[in-house]
Amino acid sequence: MKTGLQCAHWIRRGASRRAIWALAILALAAASLAMRRTRHGSQYWASVYARRRYFNPVDLKLSPHGRRLYVACEGRNEVLAIDTRTRSVIAAIPVGRHPKALALSADGRKLYAANSWSQTVSEIDTRKLQVTRTLPAGWGPEGMAIDAAGRFLYVANALGNDISILRLSSGREISRLSSGHFPEFAARIQGRPWIAIANLLAQPGPADQSPVDQLTLINTATRQVARRILIPDAIQMRHIAQASPRHGGELLIPYLQPHNLVPLITLRHDWYAGNGLAIVQLKGGRPRVREVLLDNLDRAYANGFGAAVALHTPWALITASGADRVSILNLDKLNHFLNTAPVELTRRLDAARHFIVRRLPTGHDPTAVVAGDHFAYIANRADDTITIVDLDRLVIAGTIALGGRQPLTAKRRGQQLFFSAGHSNYGELACATCHPDEGFEDGLVWSFEVPHLGQDIVENKTLLAIRGTSPFKWNGLNPNLATQDGPRTAMYIFRSQGFSPRQVQDLVTYINARRLPPNPYLEPGGRLTAEQARGRELFFRTNTNTGAFIPVKDRCYTCHAPLTHYTSRVLMNVGTATAEDNVQAFKVPSLEGIYMRPPYLHNGEAKTLEEIWTKFNPHDQHGITSDMNKEQLNELIDFLKTL
Repeated sequence: MKTGLQCAHWIRRGASRRAIWALAILALAAASLAMRRTRHGSQYWASVYARRRYFNPVDLKLSPHGRRLYVACEGRNEVLAIDTRTRSVIAAIPVGRHPKALALSADGRKLYAANSWSQTVSEIDTRKLQVTRTLPAGWGPEGMAIDAAGRFLYVANALGNDISILRLSSGREISRLSSGHFPEFAARIQGRPWIAIANLLAQPGPADQSPVDQLTLINTATRQVARRILIPDAIQMRHIAQASPRHGGELLIPYLQPHNLVPLITLRHDWYAGNGLAIVQLKGGRPRVREVLLDNLDRAYANGFGAAVALHTPWALITASGADRVSILNLDKLNHFLNTAPVELTRRLDAARHFIVRRLPTGHDPTAVVAGDHFAYIANRADDTITIVDLDRLVIAGTIALGGRQPLTAKRRGQQLFFSAGHSNYGELACATCHPDEGFEDGLVWSFEVPHLGQDIVENKTLLAIRGTSPFKWNGLNPNLATQDGPRTAMYIFRSQGFSPRQVQDLVTYINARRLPPNPYLEPGGRLTAEQARGRELFFRTNTNTGAFIPVKDRCYTCHAPLTHYTSRVLMNVGTATAEDNVQAFKVPSLEGIYMRPPYLHNGEAKTLEEIWTKFNPHDQHGITSDMNKEQLNELIDFLKTL
């Protein structure tokens, strides 16, 4: 580097060409020596590339004329503009942190990027290809849609469980509506004054009942919720596509159908989850929901993600993130099947053969898909490419690489393994199936393999920020992540050979790199409000309100030690075991990011933080809380939400 600077300085000073060439040769020799000092020269370049960040494309929008493709790249905090004729990147536009979704105005002049880790929306002028405004949003903005008049932007705030309505003329938020649990995608409905919001997680409910997800419809005339449509036996509804009126006008929503109420010991010849499509029929006064499975009899197509409709054809495209495939559906055949087949047949594993005409390979972890007149484009998050589908011939027409050729780091290899269902017995699930959004949790309870059926029902746990919190599982049986993701996963989850030792290490590297998003309950600089500060005092208190001494074992900070991520990393009996549990003590969970992780307790019985101490701590075994008044309990919870 120093030699290069000297060379540039000599050029400015008018040095001779011979001197400049001499310096250049010295620079090359130094670089060659540096590479020889490593085991292989390629390791040098690998270390250089390792410092670069992958693009991780997660959403796409196609301009009205189809000549430009916009790509949200959460890994680089950028939006890329691609010329679809030359299939090359023409601009990289810096936006906020972790852009998750895009929305495009009807005339194509304004593009909006939802920055999930910045609580903002970036407005981009598509002619200048630069950000012109930054708009406010709620906590964890992800999905977005613009109303038909182009006056209001609807933003689904995943962490806030609500929807922000922004007036685009002023750039201000005018109201906020309640949504379902973890709203992730928004779409404007053609022919109706509605914005539809799909939720990633099911509505909080009894742990012994099937999950129910929710589709929220907002009336754009009144800017109020018009309907809340319940989708039974479903979670992880992601993208929404709408068929043309000629092909029925239905909404198509990929979803996951978990089998969490079935003890896993009985699933040796079945699947942990089905991968389906919710079809919301809008004809008539009340929407009707039908569901079909997209899997085959002998192979699953795990983790349905993106959905798009080619408007001048009968084709609908659904990406399977875990299978690295895109399924092409014939909407005419789908409608005929729904109209003629009994309801019980539509959810059988042989249903897909009636309407799926082609399954095409994509890159690693296909997410969003958009369709134009002749081509569709698919974002492959885990390999930084765009797959192009020829809609006239239904074949792969090419691939667009978003960056230069980059060596795969251990973290990148782990990411690809995390999203791939190829290691499970029937390809039915990946790590991301139960831990969506790169390590979050599905909000469900599961009955894992035990000597007695229906025993040891446990709530799924997050993978975010778990480094340094071993052992793992609620019973603490797995001492490290290598054990958790190696033999245990192969035997009980994948029911296959599982990962190789190197793959386990790659997966561990990726999981250890998962971080919590910025905490919305913390003031700038990490300052605590007066209520949060009083809650902190309660967390660290040594005496009750009456002055009685609290034994060390009953203090909050004893089990939830701050220096070890607010967990003591041991098993404790806090009186929450039930008749279904074979043990009485459970691992003390970390409190970091607890605000975003309902339900609570080992079996998910507590739907809110309040219930932990008001409903499930009658004998003060889970900390001394019976002396606290309602205000104090609320302040304690306010503090816990800042962790």
